[in-house]
Amino acid sequence: MDCSIHLLSGEALEGALRLSSTAGWNQRLEDWRMLVGLAPAASFAAVDGGRIVGTAIGIDYQEFSWIAMMLVDPAYRGRGIGRRLLEAAMDAVPADRPIRLDATPMGRPLYASHGFRDEARLTRHAADADERVSHSRHGRSRTVRPLTADDFEETADCDVPVFRGARRCVLRWAFETAPQYARIMRGADSLPQYCFGRRGRLFDQIGPVVAADADAACALAAAALSAAAGRAVVIDAFDERSEFADWLGACGFHPQRPLFRMRRPPRTPAARIDDSRPSLAEFAIFGPEFA
Repeated sequence: MDCSIHLLSGEALEGALRLSSTAGWNQRLEDWRMLVGLAPAASFAAVDGGRIVGTAIGIDYQEFSWIAMMLVDPAYRGRGIGRRLLEAAMDAVPADRPIRLDATPMGRPLYASHGFRDEARLTRHAADADERVSHSRHGRSRTVRPLTADDFEETADCDVPVFRGARRCVLRWAFETAPQYARIMRGADSLPQYCFGRRGRLFDQIGPVVAADADAACALAAAALSAAAGRAVVIDAFDERSEFADWLGACGFHPQRPLFRMRRPPRTPAARIDDSRPSLAEFAIFGPEFA
């Protein structure tokens, strides 16, 4: 029997969680609820006999769309279900914007066949609590402090040109659900440099990490890691930020797997987007679910 593709409703999230947990993914029920809440009309499930065997979500970040939670039960792979889910999610997001995603090596050929091309490469760096060591970079003095509610709006505003999209609600969710990982510092231009984090089923994730340079990125990540006592942690970092990756290695993190940031051009002509480079850069992402 062919699987049917349906909208993924809030009532079916327990089934989605069972699927992702069986696959060894890190999502909690709260993560699924947030993702579907971001894109209620672009969250899809493949269903066979009342059981969810695949998912895909298309998130509209205004300047671009994001494909998240592309997952098919191993027993159902090779039947075209992933392709159908991907096409459903792509059709549900605005046609005049590019679409991005983070691909694993296994999923990359499917995305390439749908017009996605590599844009950047990332590596997931992982460390259990007993593997991490404190490692300080030498450099100018850095003052990192907890990010507060009074800091949030300015920080979210500064994030827009860095992320090149609007994820204020995602950052607020991270701040409200895992405030222990939210950190801020000021640069010479007084702009906030910042990081967030979130809890997971198997491990916690630090990111995004946004800073003016590698020293600042390391200082922010170190402050966030101090709140992760007893928890395994992953950080998905851009490979081009090699100084930051080297620092993670010195802290006891080890490369776990590559991720490929891929982009598909808009299907219809789009307005020109400002291509000026912000003074801050993203060193680590929020995670492949959220970008």
